[in-house]
Amino acid sequence: MKKLLLFLLCAVVTLSGCSTFNEETVKKTIEQEINSFYDNLLMEDIDAVMKQISTDSEQYYDLYDQYRDTFQKYNYSYQLKEISYDDVSKDVVVASVSLTVSGVNQSQEYGSYNVIQTFTFKSVSNNKWKITAIDDKYDF
Repeated sequence: MKKLLLFLLCAVVTLSGCSTFNEETVKKTIEQEINSFYDNLLMEDIDAVMKQISTDSEQYYDLYDQYRDTFQKYNYSYQLKEISYDDVSKDVVVASVSLTVSGVNQSQEYGSYNVIQTFTFKSVSNNKWKITAIDDKYDF
């Protein structure tokens, strides 16, 4: 009987250890997603950008129109400065990104501004995250 209880206890501990939430792994995954997002913006690949955004997002179609217009009117580059995490859980991650956006418009006029964008990611499967919201907060 003791061996059976010991076996069950070991099994429970082992299984609970497999299902634990690893915050550092999630942060690395989110950082890769954010870097990929800005790389896709830089390459003006609207399909790749929109694949990272959840179709359930209320902003999905507005973001599609916004990025399409940006790609037509501007040639921007994105320089990430810092990524900070406001909330990290197994279901939702909120990350703030500080970056400099610079480039030229169709008239070849140069412009540059600093922005803080807040991303909300939602877990869609094991180690797969989709953007559900992007909010801009301009840094002066």
